[in-house]
Amino acid sequence: MSQETRAMFGLTQELMASWLGVPRASLALAERNHQYLKSDLSTSVQGLRLYLAGEGKVLDMSGVHATVPPLSPPAPEPKPLERRLRDCQYQLLRLRRDLEAMQKKAAQLERRLVALPALRAWAGEVKNPAREENWLALFEGEAVSGLLYDCGAGPQKLLETRIAGLERELCYLRTPRRLGYSNDYRSGARTTMFALLPNLS
Repeated sequence: MSQETRAMFGLTQELMASWLGVPRASLALAERNHQYLKSDLSTSVQGLRLYLAGEGKVLDMSGVHATVPPLSPPAPEPKPLERRLRDCQYQLLRLRRDLEAMQKKAAQLERRLVALPALRAWAGEVKNPAREENWLALFEGEAVSGLLYDCGAGPQKLLETRIAGLERELCYLRTPRRLGYSNDYRSGARTTMFALLPNLS
């Protein structure tokens, strides 16, 4: 039971042993061997009290456990949230400008791909055919490389993904969060708690 209770509250063995009033070594040995801690009634009651308290219940030796309302969790500290909100807004502004510049550059390079077939289809006289072909090869190479690695559909998609993520984060930061407790330990299998009490007969 001690391992389950420690997992419920995130307790170290030292802190759990202190609550139970036993040496930490005894608790560690019991957990390692998957055995119940050999203890007196007061120690077992301490363990049961803590376990049931995690479900908002008060231990009653009759077996009827009253439920009491929990303390309210602390409200979130606003400054880190506000700081992250401002940071997201700034990053969004910057990335949207980057995307606009990327789209403008992509349009210029795509225009080169439109122009290349027409330039090469020219049937008139060319003063220096070799030099012109080298120029056209450079003209094309810059366009293809730029669209692949700098500003084409792939790079734009990556940047749009970052923008979408920041927009979602910004939306989440602006949404008030309802505070509450997890029900992980209030559902599922139950341990028969009173079976863990020492036999007093």
